[in-house]
Amino acid sequence: MVYINSITIKKESVILVEYPKSGGTWLGQLVSEYLDIPFPRNKFPTTKRSLFHGHYLPKNRIVKNKKIILLVRDGRDTLVSFYHHQLLWNDKNKLNPSNVEYYRKTVGFDNYENVKKNMAAYIKYSFLHKPPKFQHYLFHGNWFQFNDAWLKEAEKSNNIYLVRYEDLLSDTQGTMRTLIKNFFNEEEINEERLAEVVHKYSFENQTKRKKGDENTNSFLRKGISGDWKNYFGASEIELFKQYSKDMLVRLKYEENEDW
Repeated sequence: MVYINSITIKKESVILVEYPKSGGTWLGQLVSEYLDIPFPRNKFPTTKRSLFHGHYLPKNRIVKNKKIILLVRDGRDTLVSFYHHQLLWNDKNKLNPSNVEYYRKTVGFDNYENVKKNMAAYIKYSFLHKPPKFQHYLFHGNWFQFNDAWLKEAEKSNNIYLVRYEDLLSDTQGTMRTLIKNFFNEEEINEERLAEVVHKYSFENQTKRKKGDENTNSFLRKGISGDWKNYFGASEIELFKQYSKDMLVRLKYEENEDW
């Protein structure tokens, strides 16, 4: 990441940061395609102006970039999605099985398929577990720590633009239009091109499924918001409140902490 940021500042590249499973790949595809800039992923970075995506906590070299998009998602949905990604096999994590093996070993459930039964213990694990130094690359803080750090940075900077995953879901073209106008300062929007990009990377077009039609073997599992209600009971709600503190309110997912 140090090397990447040594070139992103000079080339005025875009940094997209998110807590994992918040829709960063999708937003990265949309932005890079519309702006016609590379989106290097899982390969040696290009030296051209590009969009770089990661789960980085704010560091000096990162926050100096002129364009940083902060993508946030309801943490309750994030944890449900992250459970499926960390502990159940899908088409993407099968390419790097050591990650799933590590998480399964450290969480220690008897039956990983019983997501609802395991959710309370997983909430604790998600907020409290910290990988050892030799696996530090897996650590980006917990959901509260990550968003707290970036919101504090955004309060004192004008180079960080916040996008909510739920807004992107409900009105992809409108959310993209506002982002392009307000953050990239493009007065004229090519609506036809934007519509093509939105369609190309839509959940339905990429998966050939409707939103909500679940495929646990796919990296694009379900494509909806509010799925947490299928897995959270009273104990899960209280645990999440305990560890997430006021973050749902700060991100405007709840009006108060009495949800």
